[in-house]
Amino acid sequence: SSADRMRKLIDDLLLFSRINKVEKIFERADLNTILESVKLELAQTIDEKQATIMAANLPTLQVIPFQIHQLLVNLIGNSLKYSGKNPVINIVCEMVTANEFNILNIENHRKKFCRISISDNGLGFDPQYAQSIFDPFYRLHNASEYPGTGIGLAICKKIMENHHGYIEAEGKPNQGATFSIYLPGR
Repeated sequence: SSADRMRKLIDDLLLFSRINKVEKIFERADLNTILESVKLELAQTIDEKQATIMAANLPTLQVIPFQIHQLLVNLIGNSLKYSGKNPVINIVCEMVTANEFNILNIENHRKKFCRISISDNGLGFDPQYAQSIFDPFYRLHNASEYPGTGIGLAICKKIMENHHGYIEAEGKPNQGATFSIYLPGR
């Protein structure tokens, strides 16, 4: 099991490095198509957990498609991992302006963003950890309780930085979590 954990850590570090180093080629991509691909990749876990994923219609945006795919794999995968049987995951989308959310370093507060929020009814977390969970290797739970390397949310944060966007988290212990990503709008 130690060798498996080490292999997973190396794989995650390579992915983190790739996200930092790869050429950032943006293209118009239908986020619904990317979401369907993610659901196929996670199909076994979705079936095992008997999960319900409800998603609003997502837009077509200028993105780095493989990075958005990885972001959704990590976020939805975490919702599945930190849940019991029959989890419900809701994905909603809306256009917002920068002044509608609390990011202080945005120069133009009228700039539009597509906010995609992924909410679940899982384990949740104490709100005091809402920022630190995006730090590399930061884990709220022991690896023996929940497998992982502590790199997944750091990868999500880096992906959002590559897209000139933002990510934030809200949680309530034993009630669930919501991760919201803010991608620059059309």
